[in-house]
Amino acid sequence: MKIALFAAVQEEVLNIKEKVHLCGIGRENATNTMLRFMEEHRDEEFTILNIGTAGAHAAPVGSIIRVTEIVSGGAAFLDHPMLLDHLPVEVPDATDGKLFSSDCFVSPHVYSAEFLQDLTTRADCFDMESSALYSIAKHFGKPYVSFKIVSDHLDVDLATWQQRVHELSPKLCDFTLRLLDALSQTEPVELIGK
Repeated sequence: MKIALFAAVQEEVLNIKEKVHLCGIGRENATNTMLRFMEEHRDEEFTILNIGTAGAHAAPVGSIIRVTEIVSGGAAFLDHPMLLDHLPVEVPDATDGKLFSSDCFVSPHVYSAEFLQDLTTRADCFDMESSALYSIAKHFGKPYVSFKIVSDHLDVDLATWQQRVHELSPKLCDFTLRLLDALSQTEPVELIGK
């Protein structure tokens, strides 16, 4: 099985940074990075595995969420739901959840209390890259899988988020390595593009 690992920033994946493609924060950065990657690897068969941090409203900080669906901020009327693919292994350390992906941090400083309250009924976690990564992967016909580690409860500033990312990076890296090891028990795993 060929896997292309993607994360937003190096700080999320410090212990495995040599294995991960970094797309930067936000949908525009993710779009540009993914388009370049797909143009280079369009004829290969592989699965995109996106890992990283996400805010959440209920899941504990440090917990892992296997993203099952993406709700895209600013695109309320999509022709089809953004449903993610699955890996052929059990993932006991993760809980399933929906992810809201938008162009800005989901916080009370950006969105109204009413919108945030409504959002908690439609999504379990929040990031700024997933909808772009997913859309491009699907455009090129590639399976897309995502796991997020919860970094905050929409209640931190940028400096605190950066500190949490640094603290949670070893746990996310360990989870990713265990996931790749589990996959390799069923068939050889090759990381591509790095």
